[in-house]
Amino acid sequence: MQDQPKTGNDLRSDRGSPPGTPRWVKVAGIIGIVLVLLIVLLHLTGHSPGGHASHASLTKQGLQHS
Repeated sequence: MQDQPKTGNDLRSDRGSPPGTPRWVKVAGIIGIVLVLLIVLLHLTGHSPGGHASHASLTKQGLQHS
């Protein structure tokens, strides 16, 4: 019996599947998602770090102390 010529699909299966995503990338992604969700939650509840009156807004309102 003669060997059949390999097609493109057969060549890819000889190499195996590509390596998976490294663990540190997955952990960094999860930490990033958690931080973004925490910032959004804090912003929606009014406790965000930028929620306090800034220097510029105090100056416009005339509330700045001399």
